[in-house]
Amino acid sequence: MNAFRKVDSIRLNLFPCAAVCLAVLTGCASPPTGPEPGSDAMPPPATEVAAVSPVPTDEEVMYRVFAGEYLGSEGELQQAVDQYLDAALLSNDPEIAQRATRIAFAAESWQQAAMAADRWAVLSPESVPAQESAATAMLRVGDLFGAEYPLSRILDILGDSVDAWVLVSRILSQSGEQGPADATMLQLEGQRPDAAPAVVFYARSQLAATFRDLEAAFEFARKSVELEPDSAQFLTWAGRVALNLELKDTGIEYIRRAWVLDSDNHDLTLAYADLLARNGDESGARTILLEMNQTPDVKLSRVLFELSARNRAGAETAYDELVAMEWPEKSEKAFYQAQAADALGWRQQAIGYYAAVTEGSRVLASGLRRAELIALEGDLPAARAALAEMRAEGDDEQQEQAWLTEARILREADERLLALDVLDEAVAARPGSVALLYSRALLAAESGLLGVAERDLRTIIAAQPDNAAALNALGYTLADQTDRLDEAEALIRQAYILQPDEAAIVDSMGWVAFRQGRLEQATQFLARAWAMDRNPEIAAHLGEVLWTDGKREEAIRILREGAEIDAENPVLVETLDRLGITL
Repeated sequence: MNAFRKVDSIRLNLFPCAAVCLAVLTGCASPPTGPEPGSDAMPPPATEVAAVSPVPTDEEVMYRVFAGEYLGSEGELQQAVDQYLDAALLSNDPEIAQRATRIAFAAESWQQAAMAADRWAVLSPESVPAQESAATAMLRVGDLFGAEYPLSRILDILGDSVDAWVLVSRILSQSGEQGPADATMLQLEGQRPDAAPAVVFYARSQLAATFRDLEAAFEFARKSVELEPDSAQFLTWAGRVALNLELKDTGIEYIRRAWVLDSDNHDLTLAYADLLARNGDESGARTILLEMNQTPDVKLSRVLFELSARNRAGAETAYDELVAMEWPEKSEKAFYQAQAADALGWRQQAIGYYAAVTEGSRVLASGLRRAELIALEGDLPAARAALAEMRAEGDDEQQEQAWLTEARILREADERLLALDVLDEAVAARPGSVALLYSRALLAAESGLLGVAERDLRTIIAAQPDNAAALNALGYTLADQTDRLDEAEALIRQAYILQPDEAAIVDSMGWVAFRQGRLEQATQFLARAWAMDRNPEIAAHLGEVLWTDGKREEAIRILREGAEIDAENPVLVETLDRLGITL
């Protein structure tokens, strides 16, 4: 998979690790790069390299942790699970139990995952992610009864809220059996006198929908609306289910009722207007949009709506109204005018309006987009000059973003060497910037400069041993460009331990398995990645594996689906050319 897409798809965030993980031994391990499932808090962006966390103090626990990390780095995942589970059971550190849980999940060692997650839940009784992991592991071993307690704890912690019950339904959907999962929901409801029946019906509807039982989902949704007819959330959901059942009039009516209750909801109003338009009532859709308070952002929405309705004249009329309107916040109006002109393809006008955004939170975004449009107009020197001016006048964030934008513009103009020069200058000025090191590493990898790419990625990993994005990028690069496949697999597995549901990492797992000749496992990983993210690069990888495995018709089907998404994707084009396939 193209390294730039991989980096875009994985957020760079810092999350503390319980131990000095693989960095102590080999310079590579990995952390979650987003919130834990069910977590309300997002970890701060890892914009600068940071120190690793302290090691556990107990000698036996330390030994088990280091052994687990080392075995994981060598690809001995099951043995790593054994060591980390022992460490978790010996320690009172919830972060070690959390790490043991993640590794067991990645290894799909569900009995040990249940033990590790249970330990984590005991040590962190108020942690929703811990309870969620415990319940999920119990379900994976078929223990619905055992899952009830952590599910009930989630409801305790989150106060029987709608979000809590929906989370419970999502966890129960992993049981694989609709009837027992729904029965567990009813069992939990019976134990909780404060649970609102409408909320439980709503959650049961969501659960039924995950099993693709739309009839049951609609019946539960209808009951939730009957019990709470003034809930826009329940009405909207009921409308969506009805529309999926092709109950068009019923679905539109539910959405209309939701909109009446919450007509100030910008997104809901636009969704209702779009629904009317897609069902032949463009006049009704326009009426709704015109009845909204005509702020600059609403006028921009009208421009975008008319463009989506293929009504260019209507979009231009809405744009003219936006330009002519009086608005006290000049920069705010200029920003929406710029976006409208941009959407209409009027680059010069957009460039001028973006330049007029001189106040507020959108100054940086406007300046960067202005430079991109200047480059698209063919004036690379002027675009680079505009970005240099932003750096001269801006703070650290503005300087970093200007460098990154300049490098991206040059790369897209096929000026990779100039882009590398820019990133060299940027890294020299801000050597601790993860974003700059990442961008240089990925551009270097794309340009065949493996040494530069590996050095920068290892710099990040040494300072942030739990950076899944860096681990995955380095592992994929080694798997794609070298024969160091065991090393590549160890790196990718470390990322997979922490983000088993990230499509880019799952794709990497499949690609390294293919490069090692494990076609069946490669197909499983890549098919899963393709189901998660319909990206033409994943299609190219999956198609190549199927082709190599002699499954030519299936390979052609996948490759054709990838081409329908983007026939010009360079990875897909290169794969088709190399295999001699004409679609």
